[in-house]
Amino acid sequence: MTNSLVEVRNLQKYFYEQDSLVDRLLRTDPVAVKAVDGLEFEIEQGETLGLVGESGCGKSTTGETVLRLQEATEGEVYFDGSNIYDMNRTELKEFRRRAAIVFQDPFSSLDPRMTIGETVKQPLDVHDWPQDNNHDTSKDEQKTERVKDLLNRVGLSGDQFDRYPHEFSGGQRQRIGIARALALDPDFVVLDEPTSALDVSVQAQILNLLDDLQSEFGLTYLLISHDLSVIRHICDRVAVMYLGEIVEVASSQDIFSDPQHPYTKALLESVPRVTITERERDIKTLSGDVPSPRNPPSGCRFRTRCPSVIPPANSNIEQEAYRELLSIRNRIRSRDIDLSDTQEFLEMDETEDLADRVIETMVTTELTFSEPHRSRVREAIAAALEDDWEEAESLLSEYESICEHVSPALQEGRDHCAACHLVEQPPAVVDAVADSPVSPQDGYE
Repeated sequence: MTNSLVEVRNLQKYFYEQDSLVDRLLRTDPVAVKAVDGLEFEIEQGETLGLVGESGCGKSTTGETVLRLQEATEGEVYFDGSNIYDMNRTELKEFRRRAAIVFQDPFSSLDPRMTIGETVKQPLDVHDWPQDNNHDTSKDEQKTERVKDLLNRVGLSGDQFDRYPHEFSGGQRQRIGIARALALDPDFVVLDEPTSALDVSVQAQILNLLDDLQSEFGLTYLLISHDLSVIRHICDRVAVMYLGEIVEVASSQDIFSDPQHPYTKALLESVPRVTITERERDIKTLSGDVPSPRNPPSGCRFRTRCPSVIPPANSNIEQEAYRELLSIRNRIRSRDIDLSDTQEFLEMDETEDLADRVIETMVTTELTFSEPHRSRVREAIAAALEDDWEEAESLLSEYESICEHVSPALQEGRDHCAACHLVEQPPAVVDAVADSPVSPQDGYE
């Protein structure tokens, strides 16, 4: 992009556990929670970039780190050509004048002891606005006039200047938060789930207001949301985020009409349809839980839940069966199989018969593994029954996927790119695949 207002390069934000003074005295190694891990994106002047993903994927942390409300662990954030993490105190204060945030919760983001007039006026006081007083009126009178004008612009009344937050509804409180964000006439605004706590009818009003204000003031937005209907309504481009990483970036139209990443497809598939022609639609939910950011999966972080994970070469196994086999393999690796209750319930001594029963209870669909895969899984479960977990892992090692060995990456310089081995990958990733001990199934890009 040639007209980028915001550029994010390799942004990382880790939170550390076991890092207290006592832990250091006991020489306990800190544990990193990788909330944001290597993000890269750009936002053009006047553009709205949507950041979408499941709750807990690191969206809000990204927004706060981009504004330096939290200090980055690593990486750079350039605003209008300057790295905000290299700014001195004076430069950072000037950046604060040009960048603002609308918080997610309109109830907790306003001080209940301050009137809404004082709340909106607070940024003006902090930054000593106006710095050049060439008017006949005093600064306080100009600030009051400015606040009342802002309240009118966001759909409230200047006459409500002396009222308190508890006297307003949720939608009205969010309008107050928007007025506060616009107080210093910023260039860039982070919208952190601005409508998630509001009713649907009020959501539409707030989104239309934000759209109108962007046109009026020439604002640049980073809109954070898990609601795809909100993203589609207001965003020019969309970045899809999963477990601290961006997995796909494209225009809003391309994301909704031609998603490339399996996670994006799953998100879109989960959106309820209003047409009765799709009322019988079979929604395939993602398997498993979101992994912990304390210990994210190797390779592609989505592989533990991906419905399109790539089987190894010559495995001759269908995708659905391979997905179920990987689920069993992952549970064996994490020792997440309670075999004692199963054995006690069945009151069996025959390990192989019990292994078949355990397989049936672990597979979530009605499919049956074909041979030789079922025999291999049966042997692994039988080994686990004998408490030989290492042997169980070894028996299923031949089912390793390239997705767990090599991390996919976004293609640079493309309008639509996805970090997935199912789409064309950068040369460095292709070389890593060639050097990997696992060969992907035919059809790898």
